[in-house]
Amino acid sequence: MLQAIKVAGSVLTALASAAAAGTNALASVEYVHQQLVGYRGDLTGDGSVDEDDVTLLAAFLEGSVELPYEELQPYADLDHSGTSDARDLTLLKRLILTGAEPEEVYSFSPISQDLIPAPISAVHPHMPSIGDVCILMVAVDFPDCVHTENLSVEEIHSLTFGEERIDDHAYPMDSITAYYERASYGRLHLAGDVYRYTAQHPIGYYVNNTDVLVSETLSALDSQINYLKYDANGDSVMDTLLMALPGSASDDDWWPCSGDCTLRQSFDGVRPGNLCIGSWALGDPTGFNSTWIHELGHAMGLPDYYKYENYSDYDYYGLNGDAGTEMMDDAFGDMCAFSKLMLGWYAKDEVQIYTGGTKQYTLEASSQHMPGCILIPKDDLNDFHSEYIIIESVTNDGNNTAGFYENYKYPLFETSGIRVMHCTAELWEGYWGTELKWNNYGQKYDNSNQKQRVLRLVNEGNGFFGNGAVIDNQTSGFGWYDSSGFETVDPGVVITISDLDSSGKCTVTVSPKS
Repeated sequence: MLQAIKVAGSVLTALASAAAAGTNALASVEYVHQQLVGYRGDLTGDGSVDEDDVTLLAAFLEGSVELPYEELQPYADLDHSGTSDARDLTLLKRLILTGAEPEEVYSFSPISQDLIPAPISAVHPHMPSIGDVCILMVAVDFPDCVHTENLSVEEIHSLTFGEERIDDHAYPMDSITAYYERASYGRLHLAGDVYRYTAQHPIGYYVNNTDVLVSETLSALDSQINYLKYDANGDSVMDTLLMALPGSASDDDWWPCSGDCTLRQSFDGVRPGNLCIGSWALGDPTGFNSTWIHELGHAMGLPDYYKYENYSDYDYYGLNGDAGTEMMDDAFGDMCAFSKLMLGWYAKDEVQIYTGGTKQYTLEASSQHMPGCILIPKDDLNDFHSEYIIIESVTNDGNNTAGFYENYKYPLFETSGIRVMHCTAELWEGYWGTELKWNNYGQKYDNSNQKQRVLRLVNEGNGFFGNGAVIDNQTSGFGWYDSSGFETVDPGVVITISDLDSSGKCTVTVSPKS
């Protein structure tokens, strides 16, 4: 019996070696592919946890059989103590007797795409923006505040993490998963699991005390969930926990937000990382999805582009007009080329960088059809943590198809064209660590909104540029920041747009100003 088990165990050893190699590589690999390779307690590698595994573990602990323990450790260490002992044997027997589901074990391997490393990773977001990412969503009810829609877990999952539904009224807010699949050109595969939980106390008990709600919820669901599944890069931190509260919860207390969870309690060896939490009615599926798409943008490190202070009723948005439609500004629309660049969704040959002289570039299609943009740097790019101009083609399809007000669907904009944006992605060390220097919450940001900002729209409020457009320092917003923070420095180049067709394909000529 033991001989047969040892042979079966050698198959598992190969899997364990792959898992160990992938985990060790994480220190130098930014994005990884997560794959299920086995189950904790399954030492024989046959895909089940049974008496053969008990016999093998007992023999190993007695010293009558030798096993490559370091490689099998994820499978033999049931209590996550870092070693295997009699307690693990007891837990293994209990697992078999109760018929409980065994804990899953994952491997992590590098993604082999020649993508530009995501510049936004410098601010250390918890949620990766490339590869396979699975997040945990919990729809939370309270004794005095409940989701009134009576949706099942399966229905909520279909609404949020379902497949693309182009013909659905909700398109392009058909699901969070489908939106990000389109926005990232298939470079972010976002999945999610949905659970429901009813809290022990009235909702007011948790106001300004979300750690208590998080701890209570994760503890209550611990027997049902292997939280390791939600750590895509193997850093022992859950990428994102999304807690969806009923739409009737107070906006003052539970306006949707995203940020670092301060709870340091671990579950299955991982602690909560980013927390998205807030109220929105499941009965408003497009608003629900667009809200959490926006907040997940924060989970990956992107800032808000809208203004926080000192704006008029008609000047709330940071990027005004049709050309300013953007998920991190409006909570509708596709993400712009700057956002996609920051998140690592471009390959190196998809970003055409101006290096001087007269250059003619082709954008083969709009950003909604294929990846591509043109970048004019002010000085050294510094891994894109600098000041530059980005040019992209935009069409009113894909994620730009429509916006919503509750169930009312409307076109985001009628015309398409070329969008030019002034970007400032410098880094600095703020109160909470490395951050984009000119983000709205930053210490350096000027609350008048008139000086440096992470992102500004050239020719703001006047729509897209079309065929024959000429952009130079006479164009509003086309200038580098001066030492006082105003856009007064002439970039010294002229941009000309030609051959623009309905697909967004066009020719862009950049030449020195004569």
